[in-house]
Amino acid sequence: MRAVVERQHGVMSRAQVRALGASRDALQSRLRSPGWVAVSPRVIKLAGTPPTFLQSCMAAALDAGRGAAVSHVAAAALWGLPGFGTEDLHVSRPRTATSRTSRVATVHEPRLLPDHHGTLIEGIPVTTVARTVFDLAGFLHPLRTERALDNALARRLVDLEAMRAVAIELLEHGRTGSALMRQLLSDRGAGYIPPASGLEARFFALLVEAGMELPDRQVEVGGEAWTGRVDFLYRRARLVIEIDSDVHHTAKLDIESDRRRDEALRVGGFQVLRITEAQVWQRPHEAVALVRAALRAAAAAA
Repeated sequence: MRAVVERQHGVMSRAQVRALGASRDALQSRLRSPGWVAVSPRVIKLAGTPPTFLQSCMAAALDAGRGAAVSHVAAAALWGLPGFGTEDLHVSRPRTATSRTSRVATVHEPRLLPDHHGTLIEGIPVTTVARTVFDLAGFLHPLRTERALDNALARRLVDLEAMRAVAIELLEHGRTGSALMRQLLSDRGAGYIPPASGLEARFFALLVEAGMELPDRQVEVGGEAWTGRVDFLYRRARLVIEIDSDVHHTAKLDIESDRRRDEALRVGGFQVLRITEAQVWQRPHEAVALVRAALRAAAAAA
């Protein structure tokens, strides 16, 4: 039993205990000892093991029964997607697995949950990133789902091909969120590069709301002696726009690095406009006005 719980973050199911040869009476005797405690009617925990999110996820999957996997917002947190906490536990399981309820997690029973929509993270059954994002589409606000998709793409946890493969399987079943996922994937054609941060996504949304011509995102540019990726680029105007977060662009070394980078871009024939985090969030009209002015100046100089 100890060998099993060491692999499973301190927990195991009663079914696993019985599979090791322990009788019901022997299990009850163990639970009356100080070494083990009940997490739920179906899961036990080795006393003294520190509670962690990984342990809670494993307990939730074991409690939900055969074929269950951590899913939805809990899966997003396991995959490390920004904006998802560790408070809400969700699991998905096949409808034919069992009808029992769970005391430790919200249980979903989708019409389709094939084995290849699941994987393991540190031994914990979890839905794949592609399936997780699709599940979120029927569960969260559309903008939050879109951000989760872009974060997953930016972190290379999934690619559009894998997203479309899952969509082909699920869209035909009329799942909640299908219309949103169809639109999100349609908007992200071949060569799509997601914004690298929520700050960049917000800036891009400001340009959309203002009805402006939209720049390319995350583009490799540079002169003969320099190359690198910039946040946004208006190619015809040769205008580079960098979005400066307070975290990464306010220290003295960061400022000096940005100055050298801007000079290299100018030598390469680009104009550089830097937009601050405060302008994006607190003075959005100012940020848009700066872009308009830079584009007009580039057109006048052409």
